Amino acid sequence: MSVYKPCDIRGPISELSPDLYGRWGRILGAGLPAGSEFVAGGDVRETTGTYLAALVEGLAQAGMRVVNLGVRPTPVVYFEKRRREAAGCAIVTASHSPPDMNGLKWMAGDRPPTERDVATLEEAAARGAVEVRQRGDILPGDATAYEQWITERWRGSDVSPDFYVILDPGNGCWSTTCLRLVRRAFPETMLSIIHDIPSGEFPERNPDCARPEYLAELAEAVVEHGADLGVAFDGDGDRVAFVDCDGHVLSAEEATWVLMRTLDTGFQGRPFVYDIKFSDQMGAGAAQLGGVPMAERSGHAFIRTRMLDEGAAFGAEISGHYFYEELQGGDDGLFTACRMIAHVGTSGTTLADMRRSCPPIYMTPDLRVNVPADHPAFLEHVQKTFGDLPQTHVDGVRVEFPHGWALIRSSVTEHKLTVRFEGDSQDDLEGIVRDVCEGLPEIALEVCEEYLRAAPSTDLDA
Repeated sequence: MSVYKPCDIRGPISELSPDLYGRWGRILGAGLPAGSEFVAGGDVRETTGTYLAALVEGLAQAGMRVVNLGVRPTPVVYFEKRRREAAGCAIVTASHSPPDMNGLKWMAGDRPPTERDVATLEEAAARGAVEVRQRGDILPGDATAYEQWITERWRGSDVSPDFYVILDPGNGCWSTTCLRLVRRAFPETMLSIIHDIPSGEFPERNPDCARPEYLAELAEAVVEHGADLGVAFDGDGDRVAFVDCDGHVLSAEEATWVLMRTLDTGFQGRPFVYDIKFSDQMGAGAAQLGGVPMAERSGHAFIRTRMLDEGAAFGAEISGHYFYEELQGGDDGLFTACRMIAHVGTSGTTLADMRRSCPPIYMTPDLRVNVPADHPAFLEHVQKTFGDLPQTHVDGVRVEFPHGWALIRSSVTEHKLTVRFEGDSQDDLEGIVRDVCEGLPEIALEVCEEYLRAAPSTDLDA
């Protein structure tokens, strides 16, 4: 598949090059007034240094005044853009992807890129020729202002002095940094850390913190040392995941359920933007707190854009991005971690008890299946097959059954479909899976196989 995705650029390094990054820099800069300030940075991957240098040079050739932060967590780059009121920013990163990949995230103006913006960048890069302006300056940047802000924002939270947190930056961008900053923000809190050596090879843990199997060592450490909370970040530091005192890795729904309760009265009558792949319990939970739930297409750029459009107080994506009005609709893994520490550490109860208050959820993960025809044609076939049932088309086709739903959408990372189901009960869930398999025999066998692999204790008759 192409390295150009709906929200950003990401792909194997065999399909990337310094020349491409230089072109992208010149194209992004050419779309802004000469002399505009542009902030750039990148993650810890071994290829990032070369790619970032090429990107920065391309931006300078386009007449930008480039602030080069070097290797920094993605939230630090976004923070510096906000603080400086810069015209744009870009981060060389493949986020949570394996070490042999890299990519690019960016903002030109105050909005994430649209699919049309990504397509325009692809077309311009293919043409090759980009006007070179009078070369702009390249200035060094640092994280001093971010560090002062994040620690002052949470200092004084009055967290219990015996509250114990174990951090896991996973060899990524928060390595050697998050322990120091959390200690400054919560000076009375007990802290320790694992996987704290930055390395683009991610030798100690996979950089995807959204997968519970990759957090087994953190969960074991929390239980072994009697910690109250475990916090794990992804490779570039914008995603976060949590482990409770029982060693349970919270699902995105459970974490969102708890985080919604940190907003207090600031949630009343305000929109909550959530990933369409989330359980319906999230929308219902937000409504109970006085929020206005709004489902949105999966993807960082889609949810952040909807946050801005709606003036939302809070947003969540199932991969571990959490968005806040305070961050101009943006997300920040360390900010969310501090919010969770402050909330649980002052509550007098445990995170385990908090997540148990989340209603039971009967839902599958994404089940990936091969596409029996081209994506648009097959999705149209899904619409017609279940035409007598209510549907939404925010992202693919979501079919509403009497006691649950099925979502069938195109994968953004590979030429496959992703299928997800939720039911009001386990029996309802299995019934919906059967109904979809009966209606779509083209994918029935793969769906059933994937479903049984994800939930082998079920009684589904494949």
